[in-house]
Amino acid sequence: MRPDRSARALGLVLALVVAPLAAFPSLPLEERQLLAPLASSWPALDADTRARLRANAAHWAALDAASREALRQRVREWDALPPAEKARRRGPFAAWLALSDAERAQVRAVAARFAALSPEQQQALRAAFDQLPSDQRQDWWLGPEVGGGFAELRPLFAFVPEGERAALRALLRELTPATRADLAILARRLPASEREELRRTLVAAPPEAREALVRERLGR
Repeated sequence: MRPDRSARALGLVLALVVAPLAAFPSLPLEERQLLAPLASSWPALDADTRARLRANAAHWAALDAASREALRQRVREWDALPPAEKARRRGPFAAWLALSDAERAQVRAVAARFAALSPEQQQALRAAFDQLPSDQRQDWWLGPEVGGGFAELRPLFAFVPEGERAALRALLRELTPATRADLAILARRLPASEREELRRTLVAAPPEAREALVRERLGR
């Protein structure tokens, strides 16, 4: 390799290695001060995590003194909650993060329509929702695409370990409505042992092959 090419190659390697290390010192002073506890681990963080942390720091920097104190108070109140209550309150946020962008848009639109109702109409809807069985209310945490028809799919979850349910819920979101309808038929028709086999087959299959697997199993 010619010397100039060697120098350029070495420069590229150094840039790739050193740039992440230099990224933290290159942040604005106030961001560095707020994120100082993460300085040593900063090079190992992925780009999305860095962006979120910087956005949080920028948000804090933009707050006035009263807003900062209000936020500190909310943090203190959160820290004082029992673990069970913290877990319960994390549920809505976790459910929101699991939604697709399209589902979030649907939820925002529904929330806007709800906010436009009179207090009496809002209370009537809340009362109607509260009267639903607990499992039906829980279904709606899955979002508008899956939650509305989840009752028919529930047999697929009857004996699924908690640690495996997230993958299965993600799978259901990726299926088309027609395929979910076919899967609901299978959920009612198959005995428990065959439902378990079907679940494992679907989870292991590539996403593009799952629709054909459901159709094939339904046609047996």
